[in-house]
Amino acid sequence: MSKISNGSGRNQPDRTLLEERKLELCRASEERHRPVAVQVYVSPITSGAALRWVNAEGCVNPSLWKPAALDGSHAHALREEVLNLAGAVLAQRGFTYARGAYWQPAPAERDIARPTTSEVAVVPTRAYLDLQMRRFGPAPEIPEVPGVTFETTQRGQWKATVRDGRSFLLTWTPQLEGDRWIVWGGEQHSNLIRPATTSLDKALFVLRHPSHAR
Repeated sequence: MSKISNGSGRNQPDRTLLEERKLELCRASEERHRPVAVQVYVSPITSGAALRWVNAEGCVNPSLWKPAALDGSHAHALREEVLNLAGAVLAQRGFTYARGAYWQPAPAERDIARPTTSEVAVVPTRAYLDLQMRRFGPAPEIPEVPGVTFETTQRGQWKATVRDGRSFLLTWTPQLEGDRWIVWGGEQHSNLIRPATTSLDKALFVLRHPSHAR
């Protein structure tokens, strides 16, 4: 039967409070910078295009939201091909168009027939909101694994000691397309152990059968 430890010491409650406070601040920052609109900008000189993010405060490309380059050469910011590329980036990042919204020249745009900048309102998808819940909510609980002892080293990381005394590091990274679970082994846990690179079940299989950890 596995045993899970959250660490020891009189400072554990303090560390927990600090972590909760940090998560609370990070959640607030994500919400503050979360895009409510996006812009497509096409350079009149190079014809290159980029998708830019706009938050509720009107800040373009707020913290952690770098512009995304769009492939190809484009005549202006309302051409179908460049807007399709922008839509694909939106989907990858977990956003979709707001109900009733459509691409149009940005408010400050002078040339409405061939604008260099177009804009549309966006909203996060359910998958994006679920990701933020996982990022800033309680860390996952590791199920019991016969013969394995887990010790939490930091949020999203557990030291796993198996029957033969070897230790591994189990890491969790929440992602939009599916959370990533990885087992690391070797000296200072610097070696990626396969096949535990995608799911918790695969990671726990390696720890349950450490002979597979090569």
